[in-house]
Amino acid sequence: MFSRLGQCFVLFWRLIRVQFQILYGAWRILKLPKPIVSIFGSARIQLDDKYAHKAHALAQKLAEANISVLTGGGPGIMEAASCAIAPIKGKGLSIGIGVKDLGEGLNPCSYESFELDYFFARKWLLTRYSVGFIVFPGGFGTLDELAEVLTLIQTKRIKPVPIVLIGIEYWDDFMAWVKKEALVHKLISSDDLKLLTLTDDLDEAFSIIRKGCEVENGG
Repeated sequence: MFSRLGQCFVLFWRLIRVQFQILYGAWRILKLPKPIVSIFGSARIQLDDKYAHKAHALAQKLAEANISVLTGGGPGIMEAASCAIAPIKGKGLSIGIGVKDLGEGLNPCSYESFELDYFFARKWLLTRYSVGFIVFPGGFGTLDELAEVLTLIQTKRIKPVPIVLIGIEYWDDFMAWVKKEALVHKLISSDDLKLLTLTDDLDEAFSIIRKGCEVENGG
């Protein structure tokens, strides 16, 4: 009996803790200037990698256009993006949302940052406030984030927003599967396919994201 009560108390405490962390995270994010865009990508990519350079350059374009950026706060693509924004807009235009006990820590350019206990809480915050998503090469975590955004749009939990995949070489097989398997088998619609843009052209990516921001703001 005591063991069951103890387990219920632990579960209840965890639920309260999750709700508090999400509310705190939402309060932090809502202080960012709008519009807001999320950048996803692997923590394992080195800063001298071509995709890290692209993340740095694209984040710089966003900051110069006064578009705020959310990242996972860690190394790799997240660090490249954060370090592009910091010298331009300081602490006011980017937030890194980390997860505790990953062994990664927050990158040194995530001046505005905080850590959560749970992946799903971070993912909720990274997907609910952004009007565009830029997805660089990544592993299972990045695929999970991409699938989350696509599912939320498909189920009408969030509005359709631009999703740009950076890295033709990396994402080409994924897009081939989407077109030749998922679409052919009618597991997605042609409208779902239109949500994704695959490119290596940073100007094109920036133009798509900025247009999505203007639509959101009624411009």
